[in-house]
Amino acid sequence: MIKKFLNIDIEEPPAELQLSVEMRCRDVMASDDMDNIKRYCTHLIRHQMKQDVLFASLLGRLVELEANLVVKQVKKEKKTNPIKKFFRIQ
Repeated sequence: MIKKFLNIDIEEPPAELQLSVEMRCRDVMASDDMDNIKRYCTHLIRHQMKQDVLFASLLGRLVELEANLVVKQVKKEKKTNPIKKFFRIQ
């Protein structure tokens, strides 16, 4: 199942990664060591925050680059004389 985000294909993770994640989730669910689970969860929350900040920065940069590309394309189109374009004069 492929989805799109900002015209970027987002594919399903490979089966090996899905299996690895599922195994780690089951390990956590099977554990009775609440202190380690709490430490693990707080670590994940902090790590997710860092990933969110990085992802937001990357998306901002991607949008900026896309906008610059569109501006250059529009400027290039404006440079061509519409009369020359209509009569196909070079």
